[in-house]
This record gives sequence, C-alpha cells and structure tokens, in this order.
Amino acid sequence: MDPRSDDVLAAQVAGGDPAALGALYNRHQRPTFHYLWRLTGNRELAQDLTQETFTRVWRKAGTFDLTGHRFRGWLFTIALNLTRSELSRRRYGVVHLGPETLDRLAAAGPGPDTVLAHGEERRRLADAVARLTPPLQQVVRLRVYRQLTFGEITAITGVSEMALKLRFHRAVLRLRQRLNPGVRRDRRRRPRARPQ
Repeated sequence: MDPRSDDVLAAQVAGGDPAALGALYNRHQRPTFHYLWRLTGNRELAQDLTQETFTRVWRKAGTFDLTGHRFRGWLFTIALNLTRSELSRRRYGVVHLGPETLDRLAAAGPGPDTVLAHGEERRRLADAVARLTPPLQQVVRLRVYRQLTFGEITAITGVSEMALKLRFHRAVLRLRQRLNPGVRRDRRRRPRARPQ
C-alpha cells in the first residue's frame, strides 16, 4: 500500500499525477462502491457512479482544500452529489439498504435458531430504517454504516453538526419505538402523592 497520505496524493493528483490517482483509487474504490451500492440499491449503477466519482476527483482535484478537510469526506461528497443527480434524473425513490449492511450489527451465533433470530432482527431493522424520513436515513447510513464523524457528515451534506446530532437522536428514538412497539415512554409526569 502506498505510504503517502490522502492529502499528499490529492495534491499530486491536482498536479496531474495519474499514479497518485491510481493510489487513491486503490485505497478508496471499495468503500466508495459499497457506499454507492447502499445508496442506490443497484450494483451496476454503483459501479458506474464509482468510476464517475474518481473521474470527478481527477478533474476537480485542484478544488480540494487541504486546510482542515479530509479527502474521504470530499470524496463521499462527490459520490453523494452524483448519486442525488442520477437518482433524481432516473426518478428513483427512497434509497435501499443492502442486506450485507446489517451483518455488522448482528453476528449470527452457532445454532440455527440464533441464525434465524438474527435474520429476523436484521429484516426488522432494515424495515424500520427504510421507514425513516430521507434526512434521518441519511444520517444513520453515514454515521452507523460508513462510520463517519459528524464533522465529516457536515462536510458531505452541508448540514450543521448540531442539526445532524439532533437528526441522529430522533432517528434512534424512532427506531427504538418501531423495533419495540410495546415499550412506550410516558412523557407525562405522574402527580406526586400528597402527604396525608
């Protein structure tokens, strides 16, 4: 693996170095593809968008600001913007979560009953995430599945960290309510018993 940092490679790409682009591609192609596949639910489209993302990196490398920005956040911003444009153009609906996304959240145990139970949990979780509003889905996908910081998500989406944290909190609450419908939090305070 190339020992140069992403920032050094991005600066070299801006200078017209195709080998630096190749190093960035080798390092980030797979996570970019999986991110796009989860956004689109379409393997072929994700492959096309991955190629287009790195083409844009080549063409726009001179616009990458090295001060205070991480290359990965910039790369995912390009990928997200391309996906939005493409899905809008094709009039696709809500994004799809692939089954492999949820494998990290629940490891199957050794017995068949455990495997079935975890499969049901993954299906329920995928259904619950799919019913979230698009802004809540987006922050869950980027924070949980892509493991980006709120700062990186801000760089990608342009939404403030405070707003993202609020969305993430709401998403978690809604997922808990949908996954555990029998457990409801009663927000009303019970009256205190008066001493007699």
